[in-house]
Amino acid sequence: MRKVDVAVAALFIVLAIAMTWPLVPNVNRAVSDPGDPFINTWILDWDWHATRHRLSLFDANDFYPARYSLAFSENSYGIALFLFPLRAGGIAPLTAHNIALLAGYAFSGFAAYLLGRYITGSALAGIAAGVFYAFVPFRFTHASHVQHVIGGWLPLLLLALLQYARTPTWGRAAWFGAAFLFNALTSVHTLIFGSVAIAVAAVILRPKWIPLLVATAVAVALLVPFLYPYREVFSIYGMRRGWRETMAFSAHTSDWLVSGFRTRLYLPFLANPEVNAERWLFPGALSIVVGLIGLAAVRDRRRDTAIAASWIILGFLGSLGLHTVFHRFLFLHVPGFRAIRVPARWAVIAYVGLAMLVALGTALLSRRQKWIAVAIAIAFVVELRAAPILWYMALPDPPPVYRWLAATKVHAIAELPMDERNSEYRYLLYSTAHHQPMVNGVSGFVPPLSRQLAAWSQQTPIPDAFLGTLQRIGVDTLIVHGDAISPQVRPWLRDQLQSGRLQFVRRFDAGLYGDWVFRGGAGFSRPGPAKAGPSTDDLGAFLRGEPTFNEATFGVLESPVPGQLITRAWFQGFAFSPYGIREVNILFNNGGIRLPLMPLPDDPGLRRTFPWYDATTHPRFGRLFDKRPPHVWHDTDVQMEIVDGHGRRTLLDDRIVLWP
Repeated sequence: MRKVDVAVAALFIVLAIAMTWPLVPNVNRAVSDPGDPFINTWILDWDWHATRHRLSLFDANDFYPARYSLAFSENSYGIALFLFPLRAGGIAPLTAHNIALLAGYAFSGFAAYLLGRYITGSALAGIAAGVFYAFVPFRFTHASHVQHVIGGWLPLLLLALLQYARTPTWGRAAWFGAAFLFNALTSVHTLIFGSVAIAVAAVILRPKWIPLLVATAVAVALLVPFLYPYREVFSIYGMRRGWRETMAFSAHTSDWLVSGFRTRLYLPFLANPEVNAERWLFPGALSIVVGLIGLAAVRDRRRDTAIAASWIILGFLGSLGLHTVFHRFLFLHVPGFRAIRVPARWAVIAYVGLAMLVALGTALLSRRQKWIAVAIAIAFVVELRAAPILWYMALPDPPPVYRWLAATKVHAIAELPMDERNSEYRYLLYSTAHHQPMVNGVSGFVPPLSRQLAAWSQQTPIPDAFLGTLQRIGVDTLIVHGDAISPQVRPWLRDQLQSGRLQFVRRFDAGLYGDWVFRGGAGFSRPGPAKAGPSTDDLGAFLRGEPTFNEATFGVLESPVPGQLITRAWFQGFAFSPYGIREVNILFNNGGIRLPLMPLPDDPGLRRTFPWYDATTHPRFGRLFDKRPPHVWHDTDVQMEIVDGHGRRTLLDDRIVLWP
């Protein structure tokens, strides 16, 4: 690699940090939302865990006892592979996910730079193309999907083909095969879309075919173990997308003028929350203008402009999904396309073609004045700026019950509530601490048995078939999250305990009501010794819906509620600890601003509810803000921080609020 390439790689790392700020200072817990990032963290962790322990990769621990459950989602092995050294060094799963996310922005930019520099001979033109491609609004919209942020393999695949077409050696064919392999291992979407697009480019270039086909065949052979499970889940579970679902994620032409809400320049007039976020496809005005200028290069670089134009057309038509004959034919007749839920993601192909035209246009404009290329690159940074980004602050440390599971021998677990209020996302995140088989899970596809179990768990009363089915399939451990369960669960638990079908094992501190572990009745052995306490009275109190004693510090932020538009800025909550409460703070702007809450007069009713914490003299805290505090964002997050008498800090769940 040349020195200039090293410098450009460093530039894109710096830009990735700046454009996603404040991700880096919160790299151990920031996510775009408490949903898909948790799935992807779990996938990357399972790739590492299964490889390290020589387990069956696709027989993951979710959706027990389903086969090939990893194939219900992307496997992302091509991402996880590069994280293995970090995981071996002790980096936590969520931190590793966020490092991959940051690297994805930088890698996308650097790969597009290499492609742009190759077709123009100008490093500055390549940088402009890289800035556009790395930070196109699509990539911020998909900050929850690390596999779509890591878009660098598509331009590298095309670059490898261009280099091979110019000098058709076996070495360059092997480089093409490697790019094809890692593009496929990163995302099934880019494998399917990219294969069509690269075939179109090959037809335009008409290279020497034999070495290229041999290299591609070797890559496909290496991919067979990663693709076979998808065929199997299609056969076993009929995992295919329906017409209505796919149509909902097929873009309209007008969606190419809808910008994501994180691109600040276009937020006032091109953001449209009524359009599904998957269909926010606007690439930015500057890329269109410079790209149109790049078409003038057709006289000198006919094949390059032809490939760029064909990829733009292909990506645009493909994104329209079932609205056009093109994707409709693929959907109905070509294997693999029935598994694609979101045809709008064809846009990634168009963005590569547009990045090529941006490079060509920048090279034309700066042919005599090099500073113009620098100005274009800077203009892209300004146009596409999303920072500071409002991230969701997750609680990455697993609750005590999951640490206990990691050290306990069980056959399989089920967690309640099941499939309520995004519960399954958190279960997947925290399963990275224990890796035990569990019936819970969340994905774009859910097997019938898991769907039925979730439905039974939400009925009033819960039918006998629920526990009977769990025990029939080998689930021997039930985890009940007291703060989250619905009203029908407690009477059901009482009945199962009285009948002997469930046995109480132990309680763990978590929130107000704790996490409770139960074991299947007769015929099942207990999973390790039960800790002394809580007493039968404590279990009875829980079943009546009453709190029980916590050894850990806990609290609740009562106001404002998540998603609230704050019209009267009153923040209030309470906190208890056996060690007393030293201070309670409110954190704004992803923890960037810390403001104290003030102790409020004693609340006798609150003390009667929680009578065990004599060291906590003033449990209720609050504060009125006459207006939005200085430097606090209009759309911000709020997190309550409790410092106990020993100086230990406890953070409560994050929430998003809006100031007028």
